[in-house]
Amino acid sequence: MKYLITSILFIATTILTAQHKAPTDWELSGLKGKVKSQRSIPYEVVTQGKTFVKGAIDRDLDTVVKIGNLDNLQKDFNPNGYLTQMRFFFKNGELYSRMEYYYNPQGQLFETRYNSDKTLYVYNPEGYLIKDATYSPGGFLKTHYNYQVDTNGKVLKEETYHANQLESTIAYTYNKQGDPVEMRYYDAQGNLLQRVESKFNKQHLAERNRTYDKDNKLVNITTKKYNSQGDCIKLQAENKLPQKQRNVATYEYKYDNRGNWIAKTTFINGEPRQIIERTLSYYE
Repeated sequence: MKYLITSILFIATTILTAQHKAPTDWELSGLKGKVKSQRSIPYEVVTQGKTFVKGAIDRDLDTVVKIGNLDNLQKDFNPNGYLTQMRFFFKNGELYSRMEYYYNPQGQLFETRYNSDKTLYVYNPEGYLIKDATYSPGGFLKTHYNYQVDTNGKVLKEETYHANQLESTIAYTYNKQGDPVEMRYYDAQGNLLQRVESKFNKQHLAERNRTYDKDNKLVNITTKKYNSQGDCIKLQAENKLPQKQRNVATYEYKYDNRGNWIAKTTFINGEPRQIIERTLSYYE
């Protein structure tokens, strides 16, 4: 299911914006209007001849080590459009995990708590995020990220550390519109691991990713198409190496009167696989 992993790259390349004027979580989630909460529940699909209907709530990712389905969640927002809490649920409705968000009086995110871990965020005098560090319940540093930014707050380099040891680095290159058009991934010794070239549309949505290995051989091409609401209607991932393979995901939506989707049906290579229903509440 590499096309799902590749799609995460599209998410990463759409949020590298000037941080002192960071987009709201409404914008990052593609939500219109002043959304107060969003409850999403994924369902299995039951085929009935040439048609299909919604089935039971979709299964958890792993029932042995108890990992919930990450589409089974609730997001809560403050009136300014920033997350205050995300909760993930098991199929039976029990809570799987929780992420809480805390902001300073200037509206900057300064702390998140995920289960028992705590992450702190550090900004430079210009208000740009330059570091975040995650600590265990005992106060031990687990991981941290350093961000080198330009004068406009664009992330030029991101370093990942585990227990204060450098693990990897990502270098970013932007076009004149401010879109990250190239990401270069390095190991701790500075050796190139892979390179990703991205193309964006006028709405700054990623339309294509081309992934190359350390020898500059094309490994994967991922393309996306969007509807007029800005929601993805087609995701195609074509693997070139180690063997050729292509997967196509298409999406159909139903919308509320605010323009936010409330039902999303996913098809993989033409076969219906999942239906996600969303319930949205608004401040206004």
